[in-house]
Amino acid sequence: MSLGDVFVIVIMLLSGVIALRFGFIRVVLGLAGWVGATLATIYFYPVAQTYAQNLIENQLLADIAAGATIFVSSMIILSLLANAIARGIRHSGLDILDRTFGLVVGLVIGAAIVSGTYIFTNQVFGLNDKSSFFADARTLPLLRRAAGLLVSATPEEWGIVVPKNKEISPNQTFKTLLSPQPKKTSPDLKSGYKVEERRDMDRLIRSQQK
Repeated sequence: MSLGDVFVIVIMLLSGVIALRFGFIRVVLGLAGWVGATLATIYFYPVAQTYAQNLIENQLLADIAAGATIFVSSMIILSLLANAIARGIRHSGLDILDRTFGLVVGLVIGAAIVSGTYIFTNQVFGLNDKSSFFADARTLPLLRRAAGLLVSATPEEWGIVVPKNKEISPNQTFKTLLSPQPKKTSPDLKSGYKVEERRDMDRLIRSQQK
C-alpha cells in the first residue's frame, strides 16, 4: 500500500464518519449555508461597503470589514436554521435514514476532496502517477476517474486537465499482440546467393545440358 492509498482511505473515512455523525440534512444544509453566505456577501457587499467606508477611514480595512460582517452574519443565521431543521429530523424517527444518507454524502465529499487534491498537486507541484506518492497505488484508477468527473464540471476556460497516464493500457497491449508489427530488416544484410555459389550453379547446369 502506497502513501497515495493511505491518503485516499484516511480522507474518505474521516469524511464519511463526520457526515455520519452530523447526518444528511445537517451536512447538506451546512454546505448550503456556505453557498448562501457567499451569495449574500456578493449581493449585499456594495451596500455594506458604503456604510463601512463612512465609519472606517482606511479603505482596505473598510472593505474587509464589510465583506466579513455580511459573511459571518449570514453563516450564523443559516447555521441556526440548519440546526433547528436537523433537530426536527432527529426527533421525527428518521434519524437512521438521515445518518445513512449522511454517510453516502460524506463519501462523495471525501472523493471530491481527494480528487481535487490529486488535480491540484499535478497542476501546481507536477506530481504525476510515476511519483513515489502514487507509485503502485491501488486506488489510482478510481482516483483518476473521479478526477475526470470533477474536471468535466469545471469551465473549460480554467484550463484544468486530468494528468495523462503514459502507461500502455490492457486494450493497447491486446491489440499489439493480435497484430504485431513486422520486423524491419537491416539494410546492410544482403540477400541471395554469393558470386561463387552462382558460378558453381552455372557449371552444374552446363554439365547437365551436355
